[in-house]
Amino acid sequence: MTILLVGFISQANAQQGYTKYCNARYGFCVEYPVTFGMEPAPTNNDGRVFYDRDGFSMRVYGSYNALEHSFHDEMKEEKQEFDTITYKTAKHNWYVLSGYKDGMILYIKTYMSRDREIFYHLRISYPAKYKTEYNQIVAKASKSFKPGS
Repeated sequence: MTILLVGFISQANAQQGYTKYCNARYGFCVEYPVTFGMEPAPTNNDGRVFYDRDGFSMRVYGSYNALEHSFHDEMKEEKQEFDTITYKTAKHNWYVLSGYKDGMILYIKTYMSRDREIFYHLRISYPAKYKTEYNQIVAKASKSFKPGS
């Protein structure tokens, strides 16, 4: 019964539309369902957290590369957060990692600025049992997440 209810909720989110959050400090935007909640901005205004009542959480933020990580260093560090990685891809200035952590699906998309001074992060997690229900939302958020958008 719960799975059907969540599927209904997620489909309702998609049908009700999306809105866009843009971060002026780091210059990125992302789209998310209008029915999602949004936590208040942190004091440093580096991004936001969006969520629903069924366990979906999406954090989007920018960070300065204070440790002077290379693109591959950052990806290697984020790989350690997974129990299992089921998908990974990398291009010249971005990568995606997806897999499982503690019964949750974890999806990470990260860009590195051309000057190598800033990382832009999209981190999504949700209960693995709701994978099908959240696929469209994850795809929309990932596609819309780009620095300078």
